This record gives sequence, structure tokens and C-alpha cells, in this order.
Amino acid sequence: MKIFTFKAHDPKGQLVFGKVASSDINQVKKDVENRGLKVVSIAEKNKWQDKFLQFSVKPRDRSLLYRQLTTMLKAGVSITQAVGIASQTPNKSLKRVLEEISLGLENGFPLSRSLDNYPNIFPSIETGVLKAGEATGKMEVVLNELSDEVATSASFVAKIRGAMMYPIVIVVVMVVVIFIVMTKIIPSISSIFKEQNLSLPLQTQILVGMSDFMTKYWYVVILGIVAMVVLGKLFVATRIGKQTKSIISINFPVFGVLVREVFYARFTKTFSLLLMAGVPIIEAVNILSTITTNTIYQDLVKSLSASLEQGAPISSVLKKSKYFPPLMSQMLFVGQQTGDLSGMCDTLASYYEEEVDNKLKVFTSLLEPFIFVFLGGGVGFVVISILGPIYSLVNVF
Repeated sequence: MKIFTFKAHDPKGQLVFGKVASSDINQVKKDVENRGLKVVSIAEKNKWQDKFLQFSVKPRDRSLLYRQLTTMLKAGVSITQAVGIASQTPNKSLKRVLEEISLGLENGFPLSRSLDNYPNIFPSIETGVLKAGEATGKMEVVLNELSDEVATSASFVAKIRGAMMYPIVIVVVMVVVIFIVMTKIIPSISSIFKEQNLSLPLQTQILVGMSDFMTKYWYVVILGIVAMVVLGKLFVATRIGKQTKSIISINFPVFGVLVREVFYARFTKTFSLLLMAGVPIIEAVNILSTITTNTIYQDLVKSLSASLEQGAPISSVLKKSKYFPPLMSQMLFVGQQTGDLSGMCDTLASYYEEEVDNKLKVFTSLLEPFIFVFLGGGVGFVVISILGPIYSLVNVF
């Protein structure tokens, strides 16, 4: 489905504007002319505009939307009417998207196909689940599960980001304080040392030298930091950079375990949702490759899909990989044997979410004293470097 905008003249000669959902521009022209309008111009809507909508349409907005659609479908309202009613949302960006989706529904496009037109807002996982729900006739159940899953996932991600925010704030404040000390305080003290021609110890010479460089060439320091960030982002954007980042992230001490278990939680939770909706297992695995940016796990999931196509059971494939824990392969094997793979995946997801929660608490509790020790070491170095010459200066007098 595509959204086309048109300009046309009505029978009175007035210029009118509008939107039409279609897959063919010639069909758009026929639809506009059938309304008694004379076409002036037709153009496909620029998709780049939708890329910015992801910042204004939050997961909680999607969760609420799915919940509203579930309630209206249970009340007997058609999906087209339900989306039209849901479009009366205070979120202007979501309102515009839902109005365009409503146009698609009115023109006979299914909801999943209409949402596919907005990949930056509605992830492929959600549209895949909806597609399965449409095929099996379980739209109410699927929409209700989607609402719960999106809300739970958003809460899970927020918890992780919240745990990471504390050390980030501490580091930022530390950098700002160091910059102020090195460019404002140390130069004032070092000028006194120079006036008295004191013989400075090595650590004080290093501190004063760093301070002089940052004071005289502060713009070089800033440009150097900016250049490092830009070059780092450019490197990470390459295939080798992505692989390097992925390998480091899952093998880094303490933090790597957390990254792996976050992936396990998302993998099993999403897999459970897709299977529950009736998505075929191979198609579900193909969709799962989109839940992470880690190239190691992306490649593993893609190879898993290829193995499944050849008839291999999912538990035996995961068992061969060192990046999937034995617990997962064992539990999935039990799920296959009992015919409840979706339920077993949901159980695993709950387990790994709890593990991530516990490890976040441990991680933050360990990180706090480490930061304080690091800060104390830095402050101690500055104090010793400054107090030594000051005592020498006092003894002179």
C-alpha cells in the first residue's frame, strides 16, 4: 500500500486537496475522477517524513492503540471503524498515521499491510503478528497480546536505560568538573609555583603540563573528542565495525552477560508471541533476526532459519551454538515434545527478564563503589600533586 496526495478541481472550479491509499497511481487517478473531480496532479507521499514520526510515537502509544482496537473489536465494531475512532488521539503524529491507515482499510487493504507502510513506527514483528492474526481470525486475542507485550517490553527497556543512566550522569559530571579544575583552578595555583621558582615533583609537573595544554589548546581537546566520536560512529557503521562492537559487547566482563541475557529475554518473549499468533516457525525465526542490532546474533538466527528449512529441530540447532545457553535448548526441546513451544518460550522469557533485573541491581551496586574509588583516586592525585609544592612553599617562608 502507498499513500498518494492529489490536487484537483471540483465541479465549481475550486482547488481541492486529498489523500488516497492505493498500490497504483493509475488507480488513484480513476478514484479521484470517480468523485467528480478533475485531476491537476498526483504524487506519492515522501516516505522520509515518516522517519521522524518514530520519535513522537512511543511504545506506550502503540500499546494503548492495540488495547483500544481490542476493546472495540470485542464490542462488534469493524476494524475500519475502530481505526477511525482511534485516530481521534491527542498525539498529532499518530493521528496523521492512523488517518492514512484508515484510508488503506477503506480501500480494502488489511491492517497488517497498512501498518507495513510505517516500519519506523510499527516494527515488522508487530505487523507479522497482526498478519497471522488476520489469517487465523484471532485479531482480538492477538491485539490484546500485542498490547501487553509492547507495554512489558517498553517497561523492560526503560528499566535497563534507567540503570545505565546513573553511571552516565556521573561520568559526564566528572568530565565537566575535571575540565573546570584543569582550566581554571590549576592555572591559578601553578602561576604561584612559577613565581617562586619551585622545583616541582614529577606528578605535579604532569598535572601542570596537562593544565597548560588544556588551557591553551582547549579547542584541540574538544575537536579531538568530537573527531573520536564521529570516527567511532563511522567505524561502527561498517560491517567490520558492527562485528567488532557485537563481539566486544557480548564478551565484555560482567556487562557481556547482561547483554546476552537481554537478548535471550527478547528472543524468547517475541518467539512466544509470534507462535501464539499462529506465525509459522520458520517465518517467526526470520522475523526474530530483526529484534537485535548485534550481528553475531543476527547471523545465528539467520543460520537457525536455514537449518529449520532443512528439517532440523530448533533445540538441536541452538545446542550447537556457544552463544545460546544449554538451558534454552533443553527447555525448547521439552516445549517441542509437549507441543507447547510458545508456552515454554514465555516461561524462558520470564526467567531471563528476572535474571536481567537481578543482574542490573548487582551491576549498579558494583559500579557505584568503583566510580567512587576512581573519583577518589583522581582527587587524591590532584591533592597530592598540589599540596606537596604548597608545603615546600610554606617551609620557604
